[in-house]
Amino acid sequence: MKQDNNTALEAMLRPPIELWSTAIAWGCALVAITAPWALMMPPLLGWVVAVIALAFGWKRARQAMSVLRYQHGLKYYKVTRIAPHKIPVGKDEYYLGEGFEWKQIHTQRKHDARTKDAEPFVRPSVQEKALQRLGTRWAKSLEERIKAQPKPGVMPRLLQATVGSNAWFNPLKPHADLGGTSILHGVGSLDEAPVKMRQSARTGHMIVLGTTRVGKTRMLEMLATQDIHAGHVTIVIDPKGDAELMLRLYAEARRAGRADQFYLFHLGYPEISARYNGIGNFSRITEVAARATNALPSSGNSAAFKEFSWRFTNIVAQAQVALGRVPTYETLLADVTGIEPLFMDYAHMVYRRLAAEGRFVDYQDKLATLEAQVMAKKAPVARSLSDRAPDIVAMILWIKETRVSDKVLTGLAAAVSYERSFYEKIIASLGPFLEKLTSGAVGKLISPDYFDPEDKRPIFDWMSVMRQGGIVYAGLDALSDSVVSSAVGNSMLSDLVSVGGKLYKTGLDPHHPEGKIVLPTVCCHFDEVNEICGPEFVPMVNKLGGSGFRITAYTQSMFDLEAKVGDKAKAGQILDNFNHLVMLRVRSVTTANLLAEQVPKVDVYKLMPMSGVTDTAAQGTGVDFTSRNDDIITSTQVPMIEASDVLELPQGQAFALLEGNRRFKMRIPLADSTNDPFVPESLLKVANDMKGRYRTSEHWAKETDWLGDQPLGLRSEGLIDPSLAMVAAMSEDDTQDASAGDNERDSGSVGGVMYGNLMGHQL
Repeated sequence: MKQDNNTALEAMLRPPIELWSTAIAWGCALVAITAPWALMMPPLLGWVVAVIALAFGWKRARQAMSVLRYQHGLKYYKVTRIAPHKIPVGKDEYYLGEGFEWKQIHTQRKHDARTKDAEPFVRPSVQEKALQRLGTRWAKSLEERIKAQPKPGVMPRLLQATVGSNAWFNPLKPHADLGGTSILHGVGSLDEAPVKMRQSARTGHMIVLGTTRVGKTRMLEMLATQDIHAGHVTIVIDPKGDAELMLRLYAEARRAGRADQFYLFHLGYPEISARYNGIGNFSRITEVAARATNALPSSGNSAAFKEFSWRFTNIVAQAQVALGRVPTYETLLADVTGIEPLFMDYAHMVYRRLAAEGRFVDYQDKLATLEAQVMAKKAPVARSLSDRAPDIVAMILWIKETRVSDKVLTGLAAAVSYERSFYEKIIASLGPFLEKLTSGAVGKLISPDYFDPEDKRPIFDWMSVMRQGGIVYAGLDALSDSVVSSAVGNSMLSDLVSVGGKLYKTGLDPHHPEGKIVLPTVCCHFDEVNEICGPEFVPMVNKLGGSGFRITAYTQSMFDLEAKVGDKAKAGQILDNFNHLVMLRVRSVTTANLLAEQVPKVDVYKLMPMSGVTDTAAQGTGVDFTSRNDDIITSTQVPMIEASDVLELPQGQAFALLEGNRRFKMRIPLADSTNDPFVPESLLKVANDMKGRYRTSEHWAKETDWLGDQPLGLRSEGLIDPSLAMVAAMSEDDTQDASAGDNERDSGSVGGVMYGNLMGHQL
């Protein structure tokens, strides 16, 4: 039913009565063709009438099918699988999922579907549920029968294909239960199409919100896959360490012919990880201290100790750089906790330079004299220096006497001049923290020894990744040690901000012959961003868009950001810098309102039947009563999308506000990559160990495994042995499988070069 141009009332929640007129029209067509005499028509006229009746019946049948498909979409969830290399995306497009633009008509349909009268059309009937259970039993029985037969016949396979058909009208098809309500996507099931956004709009950054196990990581896989195949620099930081995510990124790097650009960094598996120094690359020396102390507690009394730690770390870092050393967590720990050797090295360097300039040429003789006086207790020595070595005391006295204007030297001298016990109390929080970062195999991973010839694992930094057009997966193992994970994640983000600043000023090539600033396209995906975000994250999202960065952050709720940064205003500042919002199911109404409060209100129309009777018998007109039946249309303003809608989303479905608050409802498709030949056996073992230890994958409806039905069966084998035997196995066996899957690429060389990057071995 339609009521003028501005008010539309649909009649979709009803029996498909068009089928009756379809049957009658096609019946008439059959009679007109086979027995035109029964209609008193000549044969030629019968054919004309039959064609008209068939066309009319076809039109009515399509209308009936539209009603049935709409009701089917309201009752059941839809799950889609897409092969990674078949994602429907163009050159300048970014594919987000299958869905539709949410308009007033969809809000109208949602309210209509939630009325009491609509229940028979939006919920599966008892008969439909019984047919689905029967279909499930038949499918299992047929599968077991086919497996039991060495050469199954055509009929069992045909029956299996029929029972398991994905056609919407198949009554035996089992349907997944994804939680929430299927109504939200069903209201637009007839309008569904690929949801895309412009690549150029991605510099405005996107945030994806959703509670645990609703599909955030699966969405990350799909989006990162597109970035890899588009040839962009792709950086994925995963605090937890998701096995499917790691496998998918590597498999897509190989499939795209970029395996030699792939770097795997994982704190949980240092044996196969590339090495990374998060504090060795900087544009300002103060960044070293900021990254090294950023994860220290800064509330209450801890704030003062953090400031002292920053001061001494900054002095030590400046001295190390002046001496030509590369700062690492390990060298910072050694020099902050035992500052005297660094102090002496730096002081001698300063006085040698001054001696070369003709000043204090005889400083070594003076130092020897002062040292003898200290040993003979003839020199005025402060009480705080009583436990220091004579040569150190002599150097401090010489510095006071010469009054050299070197801030680093005077800072080191002041640190050494503190009483040892007092100094240790000042850095009490820094020492244990750096111990955590430098202990065991992880310490060698994030504090690499640049001069160790035995360690062949590659060392990467962000600028080299940018120039190479690289792909980086960083697993931070937050479930094992959140402190180390947070510190490394903070330093990685700070390092990225620093590199972004360099790119903004000079581009990749500061010496370009034409003076052009060439910027790379850097696509960053930060899963569980609340684990790694800090003060450095604000300039990252509000300034790095001009450096070619496209940031996509994933987290559970806005409270996660507030808890991390410790301030609601700062959390709001971070959120306000994301132009695009994708919201899966959340558990907090406050978080849901982040989307619901940004959409306008629309009019929802309701048809209200009204009947009345008027008694006129007493008037003597011969009319005893008059009756009246009216249909009154009323309108009410409601939010286009309510917070309760977000809380009712099924797994793998989301609302999105894109490109100036354009509203979309979409489903996240899953990767159809059964028996992927680009995933090597060696990484499968690591992935299975990760699954057994972390269990972080969002397995919803058993539909979230990117590897499909691929037999893994390696859970009990433990970690891979990082030996040359395994390297050979990967470079030979696995690349042969990859070659079988894609004859266009030389997968053997790709896998070999990649694992050369991964393990540092020459293949």
